[in-house]
Formats: sequence, C-alpha cells, structure tokens
Amino acid sequence: MIRALLRTIHKFRFVLLLSVLLSAGCDYGLEGTLRPKYLKGVHTISIPTFENQTNEPGLGLAVTIAMRGRFLRDGRLRVSDSSDADIALEGVLREYRLSPIGFNRADRVQRYRVVVRTRIRLRDKERKKMLIDQDLESYTDFEVSPSIAQSDTNRSSANQQVADSLSKDVVSLVLEGF
Repeated sequence: MIRALLRTIHKFRFVLLLSVLLSAGCDYGLEGTLRPKYLKGVHTISIPTFENQTNEPGLGLAVTIAMRGRFLRDGRLRVSDSSDADIALEGVLREYRLSPIGFNRADRVQRYRVVVRTRIRLRDKERKKMLIDQDLESYTDFEVSPSIAQSDTNRSSANQQVADSLSKDVVSLVLEGF
C-alpha cells in the first residue's frame, strides 16, 4: 500500500515538473540558435570571393574560404553558391599592413604585426536592403626567422590566422548582431 502511494506521488511530481517546464519554456532557445530580427525568414547566404585591393597575393581567396567554412560549421544559414540565396555577404580587403613590433639588440625586426582592414556588406537580396555595411580590422603577429623560407611560412600562417579571426568576427556580427 505504501509503495503504491509513493509511486503515485512520484508520478504526480513528475507530471507537475513536466508541466512547469513546458509552460515556462515558451521563450526558451538554445544559445547559438537565435538570430537577429533582420534575419527572420532568411535561410541561405551567398559568399562571393572577397575582392582583394591589397598587394598580398591570395589573401582574398584565403578569407573567402575561411568565411564559407565558418558559416558552414555554424550551420544557422545554408551557404549557397547560387544567385537566389536570401542574403549576400560581400567583402573588400582594403588594406594589408605589416608593422614591426619587436626588435633584437642589433635593432633588427624580430616580430611583425599583420593588420587587415576589410569592408563587409550584407545585402538582403529579396528586399533590396543593406543590412550591414561596416569596416572591420583583424590582426595577428608572427616571428621573423633567420631562414627566409621559415619567415615566409610564418607570414603565411599569420595571414591564415587573420582570415580565421575575421571570419569569426563576421559570423558573430551577422548572426548575433555584435
């Protein structure tokens, strides 16, 4: 008799807890699934190759690949190559700058900072409206090596890090509004 009463109480508590969770869950959303209001009804994004106005070869392609990869991994928008995507993300790499930031005792550069300034535009193609038009700046540092080949590898790696950092910032800006 007591066991039957305890089971009934446990079932009642479970049903009560379930009903409280269901009624309180109206505005619940998992982090990373919510989007700004201007993206309501938007499901696809096209990301054409970023225009490279700098003298750094291959940077536009590296940024474009990083950008597409970041949106694919995020998964909130489907990346589309077609012209019928809901929104288009366009970018122009405006400036590539190497600034010496570290020197050895002989006053030779040991460390550089790579700075890339980019103009980002997000267009709603259906409503013909500009959603984002903003300049972003990304940077990273790299070490100079006595070996020219190693220094070149370090610089290429820094360029990739800048592309990855920029893509992270853009996904945050587009999908989270900051």
